[in-house]
Amino acid sequence: MIYDSIVIGRGMIESSAAKYLSQSKQNVLLIGPDEEISEKEGIVFSSHYDQSRVQRIIGKDETWTMLNQQSANEYDSLENTTGIQFHSNVGCIYVNPYGRDAYLDKVPTLAKKFNQNYQSFSDSKGIHSSFPDLNFPAASNGIFEPSPSGYINPLLLIKAQLKVFENNGGEILNDTVTDISYTNNEIKISTINGDIYYSKKILLTAGAFTNFFNLLKRKLALKLKGETNIRARVSVNEAQRLEKIPSLLYEIMVPGIQNIYLIHPLQYPDGNYYVKMGANFPGDILFDSLDDIRDWFKSESNYRDLKTMNDALMKIIPSLSIKECALKKCIVAFTTHGKPYIGEANKGLYFVAGGNGYSAMCSDALGKIAATFLLKNEFPEKYNAKDFEPVFVG
Repeated sequence: MIYDSIVIGRGMIESSAAKYLSQSKQNVLLIGPDEEISEKEGIVFSSHYDQSRVQRIIGKDETWTMLNQQSANEYDSLENTTGIQFHSNVGCIYVNPYGRDAYLDKVPTLAKKFNQNYQSFSDSKGIHSSFPDLNFPAASNGIFEPSPSGYINPLLLIKAQLKVFENNGGEILNDTVTDISYTNNEIKISTINGDIYYSKKILLTAGAFTNFFNLLKRKLALKLKGETNIRARVSVNEAQRLEKIPSLLYEIMVPGIQNIYLIHPLQYPDGNYYVKMGANFPGDILFDSLDDIRDWFKSESNYRDLKTMNDALMKIIPSLSIKECALKKCIVAFTTHGKPYIGEANKGLYFVAGGNGYSAMCSDALGKIAATFLLKNEFPEKYNAKDFEPVFVG
């Protein structure tokens, strides 16, 4: 059988793209490993095996803001169609502990252009008055964005996207692609299980693993960096007490920790409630090889990082009562120009790569752009292809 399109990958952008491709009545196959295979066998690893990602609307610039807004505009329809609730509109607060910054200076213009409401704070007293459980230095400036900002559950978002995809006749294969080659007029796909599939077009959305295996002949200029987050287990009562805290983006930059994000306690599959807080560390690891990534994901957690993050968490929410903490690892792919690469590597082989740490909150729009480019060889209205221009190594 020869498919019209095969989507490689099973994350948020991939599931969105597969959904939009299936709406065009294409014969579409999506190939990617599920969480159990990835975690236990360590073939590839992903950052979407989780219960929460921050959702905001006002991004770093017009393009990111448009991506965020268009994605969030799809959430109600997707939830109503599938019956899967993945979005919470508790709002999102952005704080810079040192005062105003370049992002805060851009907010009024971006908010007006995209008709997005927000509340501005010029010191920590104003923030504490609105959100008594949160604590920041006196000089802090920030903004609060109301609904639809908040957070999303990435696993449930993927589940909703793929439910629509399957209802449209799409197929899902639980496997890992290791080779892309050309034969006659088709593209040949080989998987780690030894299976072979053929397609007229391919959409490669393999995240941090795009340059590995034998997927692209020309490698993309991607910087791969390990990141760490903390899961702080709390009681049910503590979770209920803090359930209205908005998602947080905190631009702290001190010797031990940088660029914090935080989401209030949520229930995880094990039945417990956890506060999730992620951050960058000055000594975060950059990866050059697949073996380096695998070794890092499988290595023991760094107790020093755990203590650093625990201390930072307690400064932000001083009243928080924690039962225990654990570290989790993820990986982020950065591009040279700060926006995802979307392009065509060879005839019929399209790709999306490099979320730069922001793609979760705009995965629906990125998937739609990729699907449109594959189908029509053009970008949707209002988007500039130059913003997503691929940069190859060499």
